[in-house]
Amino acid sequence: MSSPVDVAHSVSRNLLVITWDDGVISELPIAYLRSWCPCAGCQGHGTVVHRLDVPDDVRAAEIHEIGAYALAIRFSDGHDAGIYSWSWLRALAPESEPPGLKTGEFKDGRFGA
Repeated sequence: MSSPVDVAHSVSRNLLVITWDDGVISELPIAYLRSWCPCAGCQGHGTVVHRLDVPDDVRAAEIHEIGAYALAIRFSDGHDAGIYSWSWLRALAPESEPPGLKTGEFKDGRFGA
């Protein structure tokens, strides 16, 4: 599993920018991250994670690290229950398969429409 060597919040671009230990730099829009919130309140208790419909203007009000394995994000819509593990953030990254920003659902270790 890749690990981050740098994590930066670009407020002006409304992005989370992660530099991974393999040299890949991922730019993740904040609203995109909110749309893939993995928490039970957003996703229920099943094994399939669905992309949620959220406004494009959602911003990060606060971001902090949880241990050495994840980030917690409090969004401008007040939501803060999701824990974004490094592996989840890497899976969401445009550089990961399938290429580009992900849509649809995540099931059985892969994204699908």
